[in-house]
Amino acid sequence: MTKIKRITPTDFRGQFMSEMSTDFAVLKTAIQIHDIAKTSSFIKVPTPLHRPEYNFIVHITKGSAKQQVDANLVSIKAHEILFVRQGNVTSLKEVSPDAAGHIILFEDQTLNQLLSKQELIKLFSANIVIHLQEESSTWLASLFELLNIEIYYPNPNLGICYSLLQADLQKIFSSSKELSKSISRSAEITFSFKELVYKNYLQHQSILFYASALAVSENYLHRCIKETIGESPKEWINKVSILQSQLLLQDMTKSISEIAFELNYGDPSYFGRLFKKITGVTPSEYRIAFMQDLSE
Repeated sequence: MTKIKRITPTDFRGQFMSEMSTDFAVLKTAIQIHDIAKTSSFIKVPTPLHRPEYNFIVHITKGSAKQQVDANLVSIKAHEILFVRQGNVTSLKEVSPDAAGHIILFEDQTLNQLLSKQELIKLFSANIVIHLQEESSTWLASLFELLNIEIYYPNPNLGICYSLLQADLQKIFSSSKELSKSISRSAEITFSFKELVYKNYLQHQSILFYASALAVSENYLHRCIKETIGESPKEWINKVSILQSQLLLQDMTKSISEIAFELNYGDPSYFGRLFKKITGVTPSEYRIAFMQDLSE
């Protein structure tokens, strides 16, 4: 079975950025940062849907951007931050010509060193856009700029880089009303459920598997997921599977039936109906639109 390609930071630069100057060297560090004002003109927008092998923060200080995260189209304006979790299917849809700010990429290992599990859940349980006061946003931008300077030194001090990123994350927590709320048991279960689905959706589509893995009843799992994201566990599993199928549909060497079978749909026509129900278009229509985007 073909694995869905996961995109590393180096892959992203190679696939989605064109004619990059030598100023934008590919970094080998666990943290990477890009200045939006300098790099946005090099990014081919919209980027194809991809599944990053890293977490990232988008911090906008001026202008705006739109990012697809799973099935949601998220708008980010000045003095706002979006956190995108490793494993999400995502695409950069729009960047305004005057956009400024930073994109910070970092691996799971880095994140686990800097944040507690409770803090991780707060950041990623709902892919929320975090609104900041202008003063806090300016403070963050200053530290991100220091991180940008340090990380592009010939021999960056990674201890300084980690400390700057940690200070930024803690500032976000202390400045955000959304992140000051306590975490409910439902939010914890939902976060763990999503993590499991991203890793196991191909092999396991039954609610019992996930309920057992989380040591809760199927009914309790259903209540938690419905309460936090407004969908049933089965609806979420189907959505993740269909989002992954969009990545496979970008490979024109495979027929739609082959892709349906790869994703363990025994009936390609059922796969087509489910795809249209979730995305609003058929797999064939999605392919046509994708090819048109590539040719523009």
